Amino acid sequence: MRLASLAPLVLVSGAYALPVLTLPWFGQIPIDGLLSWSCFWDSQEERTIYQVLKEDSDYSRLVKAIDLSDRLVEFLDDPSNSATFFAVPNSALPHRRGQKPGDGDDDDDDDKDVVPQGDPRGISHDLRGLVLQAEELDSKPDSPDKEKRKKAIGRIVRGILAYHIIPEKYKAVDLVQNSTYATNLTLKDGSLDYQPLRLSVLSTSVPPRLRINSFVEVTKKDIDAKNGVIHQLNHPLIPPPSVFQETFLTPKVFSYFTTAIQRVGLASSIDRWHFSGDDGKKGGFRGATTTTVFAPTSGAFQRLPKKLKMFLFSPIGEKALRKILEYHIVPDFVLYSDYAHNATSDESEIARFFDDVTKAQLDTAGIVLPFPEDVAGYSFPGKPPALPEPVYQYNVTLPTLLKDHHLRVKVARFKSKLPLPGPTRYFTRFKVNGRDVGPFDIPARNGALHVITTLLDPRKGHHGRRRGRQGHGGRHGHSAKDNENVWDDWEEWLPQWAMDD
Repeated sequence: MRLASLAPLVLVSGAYALPVLTLPWFGQIPIDGLLSWSCFWDSQEERTIYQVLKEDSDYSRLVKAIDLSDRLVEFLDDPSNSATFFAVPNSALPHRRGQKPGDGDDDDDDDKDVVPQGDPRGISHDLRGLVLQAEELDSKPDSPDKEKRKKAIGRIVRGILAYHIIPEKYKAVDLVQNSTYATNLTLKDGSLDYQPLRLSVLSTSVPPRLRINSFVEVTKKDIDAKNGVIHQLNHPLIPPPSVFQETFLTPKVFSYFTTAIQRVGLASSIDRWHFSGDDGKKGGFRGATTTTVFAPTSGAFQRLPKKLKMFLFSPIGEKALRKILEYHIVPDFVLYSDYAHNATSDESEIARFFDDVTKAQLDTAGIVLPFPEDVAGYSFPGKPPALPEPVYQYNVTLPTLLKDHHLRVKVARFKSKLPLPGPTRYFTRFKVNGRDVGPFDIPARNGALHVITTLLDPRKGHHGRRRGRQGHGGRHGHSAKDNENVWDDWEEWLPQWAMDD
């Protein structure tokens, strides 16, 4: 029995009780309940993103924060817009210690509150803290200070939630087609050359998951609205810090890299930080506005010959260390696997890299078709397994911070041949100088961060003399053995190379 056939019953006078419908597996269901569900389904797409959130009690705390910014409400409630909004439910937002959801905070012990109160300088800069502070304001009597603080919180909320918005509508099946997306957040300090900050999308097949910026999981997909679609998250998104700060905050992975960068005075080349003004004057930002960094892991440094490590981190090896690190930094250029921006020239100059590229698919975990060299310590007898023909591929030569030295980047997208249920799966191979890159496409305030597990050799023509075996333009990159041995002869060339201009 189709629910649509029940529609004529709506015309029956309200004085008559609607009958009960008996359905297999469901038992007896009042027809008035079915009618209300049907009306809900029909009207879902007629409500804006803001209205959907406003009418759902699961998002009441998020809506309270949204209401602090008229501009944000106007955007989310505009039926002419088309957007993707990542919403955070009440369950993913903290409550005050000792306070249960729905309880008031009528005690006078402010020291036990999760966030500081009263001091404008104590305004939180993450959504979780801002929601708590917005709720705290509701319990305060009206005053000029309350209004001032409310406006300050509203401005920060608008910025953070702008990072939760993609200014186009993407259902989950469409969202996984790209690796990164531009958000609605553009910073006025010049970070990313005034381009919108980006977020990354990660899709896995086993288990099926959709994650944003690697760690935040989408727990509910495709909540339709008239002006877009809502995806629910298990944690608020945080606008990313600078490339340097991202590596510094991950010491287990990048402790050698960040130590080396600071030792040779290159931190400002990949960092972007705020400074306070003197004598009450307005502060500002310093550091690199735009950069792409191929950051070696601590393991990459640990695998170097012991004597070489001692040399690089000694006073006499400092110049060599600096030049090597400069070779891993691309200034004034942002490169993701599916996006590029040159801060020093017209956009048309890099268009040739992406003439045939409209979307670059994400490296989908759980669907791995490795190059033979990806399996450390294992060699395939005979002909290696063939990869499918690429959907597209491109090569980019990037100038580095090291004068007259360039990086050769190759990105290729493939369509998986594995017979998995669901939508078509894609995966991306990303290489720099023939070395595998991964993870890649990590968004940063001032550019892009890509991770490599070997230190790149900066000598001109170094990779060229191996070209006959597995040159960069070939199908495969360097082998695991090459990665281990590339620095074995460092004493023959590195000290002299470091002294050359």
